[in-house]
Amino acid sequence: EIHERLVGSEMCIRDRRSASARRFNTVLIVWLCLTFFFLLFPILGIAIMSFNSSKYGALPFDFTTKWYAELFRSADLISATWYSLWFSLLVSLCAAVLGIMASLALRRMSRKWNRAFPTLMNVPVIIPWLVQAVALLLLFNYLGIGKSFASLFFGCLVAVMPHSFLITYSRIMTMDKYPEEASRTLGASPLRILWEVTLPMIFPAVLSGFLMSFVLCFNCFSIQYYLAPFGTYTLPMLIYTKIRAGYNPDINAIATLLTIAIAVVIFIMNRVGFDAGQLVGQGHKEK
Repeated sequence: EIHERLVGSEMCIRDRRSASARRFNTVLIVWLCLTFFFLLFPILGIAIMSFNSSKYGALPFDFTTKWYAELFRSADLISATWYSLWFSLLVSLCAAVLGIMASLALRRMSRKWNRAFPTLMNVPVIIPWLVQAVALLLLFNYLGIGKSFASLFFGCLVAVMPHSFLITYSRIMTMDKYPEEASRTLGASPLRILWEVTLPMIFPAVLSGFLMSFVLCFNCFSIQYYLAPFGTYTLPMLIYTKIRAGYNPDINAIATLLTIAIAVVIFIMNRVGFDAGQLVGQGHKEK
């Protein structure tokens, strides 16, 4: 009888724990759904309103594609988009190359430098872009460069390069050294080891840093606004100018197209085999 009571009380405790666990899991699922809703609903709203005939997004909804036609008729938004794309690509490539070079150099230096330099590279990540933009503008004015393409390029590079470096550095410091040592033992030159052994091993991290730099450079409005030469407009600067003059739904159209392009890139990367863990150099995708 005592044994049956103990078994019954133990089963009651297990039932209470399982019920509590189910309620907790339900709360987590609801919280996750709310998080995704608040993250994705603004993007979905912009995409929907880009097909609304109302200039101010008023209801009832009336489907139209005239804002896309107006977007491709207006050369300013398209030219600003292309300028932002190729400029961000150029800055990101330079940031990726500098990140690889700095990471490989630190790998061969003392532990003191391996502690100090990454900490120093965190400073531009922490400092707000507005403060960086004003400081860089004062520096470039003192050097006689002023607001020019060179100041815009180096300003954006200073803002995004630490992100590329930190991602690449974390991968290089944790990767296996034996393939490089084996290649060196077999007589491979340093350049061949770098090209055929090291770079393939760190490529996911380099790609992650490149994409991070590209997105940040594309969106760093503060630095672009303070350092861009007169008459030069990136897409964030032009959107800011247009909104000040009066809202136009063709901005919704260009935002929707950019969102679709980003979604396509993410889909292709997942199909190729890059997941979130591989992009930061952690784990391998099983095939």
